[in-house]
Amino acid sequence: MLLANIYEEFSDFAYEKKAGQGFKISNVKLVDFYQNKEFCLQMLIGAKEVRVLKNSVKCEKLAKDKSFLTFLNGDFLSLYHQDDTALQKELQSLKKAMRDIMVYYKLRLKLDKAMIKDSNVSILKLDENGGTLFYKINHQACVGIELFKEDKMKMKIYGIENLDKECKFFISSPAFKELSYTKNEFRLYVLE
Repeated sequence: MLLANIYEEFSDFAYEKKAGQGFKISNVKLVDFYQNKEFCLQMLIGAKEVRVLKNSVKCEKLAKDKSFLTFLNGDFLSLYHQDDTALQKELQSLKKAMRDIMVYYKLRLKLDKAMIKDSNVSILKLDENGGTLFYKINHQACVGIELFKEDKMKMKIYGIENLDKECKFFISSPAFKELSYTKNEFRLYVLE
């Protein structure tokens, strides 16, 4: 009788697919990781834990490496579950500040303090040949904006390490890296 009741409970759950008296649903993801287009690891990412379910022979050491598993269940898991709304907002704000600088220079062919409209951007030094500006997150310099003249006026951006968690999250993000670097060097934006 007891086993029949359990079968019925499982059948009811399968029909309704929602939590009930005897079932709790957790959001989990099954993720396959490939290295050089070859299967390496399959992981189950839950709310509080990452588990390696299976691995290739080539990735067996990685799947059993204690420091890697600590990373997965620490830094990786917190990054995975972190809300990126603030990141997207800061990214759009930085892009707007960069665009304002480019448009100002293109219209006037000079650099001056009037080109800075964003309160998160401050000037370290600035003259007719270029300068250094800082984009701030949480009132701390987080991104350097360097303006310099080679054959044309150019701009590059780079991350500035500090102890602020939001800044570290921002400058470590793939979106910032794409904005800042090409595959081999800094991305240069021509202002003229």
